[in-house]
Amino acid sequence: MASPLVRLDGARKVLLIKPSALGDVVHALPVAATLHRRYPHTRVDWLVEEEAAEILRDHPALGGIVVSGRKRWGRRMRGPAQLGRTLAEIGRFAADLRRRRYDAVLDLQGLLKSALYVVATGAPIRVGFAEGREGAPWVLTHRVPAPPQPVHAVERYLALAAAVDATEPVRTFHISVPAHEVRVAQSVLAAAPRPRIVLHPFARWRTKLWEPEHWRAVARTLLAEGAGVILTGSQDDESLAAAILAGLDPLPLSLVGRLSLTQLTAVLRDVDLMISVDSGPMHIAAAVGTPVVALFGPTDPRRTGPLGPGRVLRRELPCSPCLQRRCQIDDTYRCMRDLTVTEVLDAARHLLRTRARLGETRQ
Repeated sequence: MASPLVRLDGARKVLLIKPSALGDVVHALPVAATLHRRYPHTRVDWLVEEEAAEILRDHPALGGIVVSGRKRWGRRMRGPAQLGRTLAEIGRFAADLRRRRYDAVLDLQGLLKSALYVVATGAPIRVGFAEGREGAPWVLTHRVPAPPQPVHAVERYLALAAAVDATEPVRTFHISVPAHEVRVAQSVLAAAPRPRIVLHPFARWRTKLWEPEHWRAVARTLLAEGAGVILTGSQDDESLAAAILAGLDPLPLSLVGRLSLTQLTAVLRDVDLMISVDSGPMHIAAAVGTPVVALFGPTDPRRTGPLGPGRVLRRELPCSPCLQRRCQIDDTYRCMRDLTVTEVLDAARHLLRTRARLGETRQ
C-alpha cells in the first residue's frame, strides 16, 4: 500500500468539499465514515450546496454542515436589482469559512467552484486530485493521483481518504431520516398495494432520458399486474410527469414535486423496487438497500452504477458511454431509445421474484 501523502493526526477541524450533485454526494458518504474511523477526535465538516444538504443532516461522522447557496446566488446575479445584496452574502459566506479555521480541506469535487471554496478556507493543508479540472489542482498543497478509469466514484473518493492515511474504508451510506418524515412517507404510501414500485424517469441530462411512452407502458403493465406504482420527481419534472401519466387509468401515485429529500429517502426505504434512469434518487435507493433497475445510456455504470441489489440495462454501442449531455450522433439518443419495455419489465419481475424468495418483500 502506498504511503499517505499527509497525516492529519494533529488536525482539530477538517472540511470535506463535495458540494454537488446529489448522486455524487451520496457516493462520497463513505469518505466521512472512513475519516471518522481513522481520526475519531477530529471534527469533520462537509461543505455542500443547498440542493443536497438534507442528505447530510445528523450524519454521525460529521461535526457540522456548511451550506453554500451557489446556485441561488447565480440566479440572483443575473439581474442588477439583487446584485449588491448577493455579493454581500457571498462575502459573508467566504468570511465565515475563513473564521472556522480549518486545519485541512479535502476537495472531492476538483472543479473551479470547489477550488474557490478551498482558497476561501485559508487551510494550511489542501488535498485533492491531481487530475482536477478548471485549474483546481493549482490551489492544492497535496495532489493525489486518481485511480485509473474506469473505477467507481466511491472507490475514487476513498482514494483521497487513503492519501491522508484513512486506509480502512467504511463503505456505509448513512442517511438520517427524522421520525416525522418517516410518518409522512408511510402516510403517502398507505394506499399503494404491494409490491410497491417507484418509477423515476427524470434526470438533468437529455441524453439520460427514456421515452415517455415507454414509461407509460411500464406503468400500465405493472398497474394491471396489481403493483402499487409510484412516480417520483421534483417540481421541475411536473410537465414531463404529466406527459407520462396522460391516458393512464388507473393512475400511478404521483409524488412528483411533493417530497423533500429526506421524505424521498423514507419512501425509497419503504418500497420494494425502483426503476430509474441514472439519477440522484437512484443512488439514494441503492444506498438504502432498495433493488434498482437502472437504465444507463451516456454514462458509465462502472463509474456511477448503483451499488447493491439490482440490474443495469444498457446498450453496447460504439459511442457509449459518451459522458455527454447532448447526443453526438444526429440526436438519435439510441443508447436510451433502444432499451425496450419488455426487458425493463423482465428485469423488474426478476428482482421482485428474487426478493420474494429471500423473504425480503416489505409488509
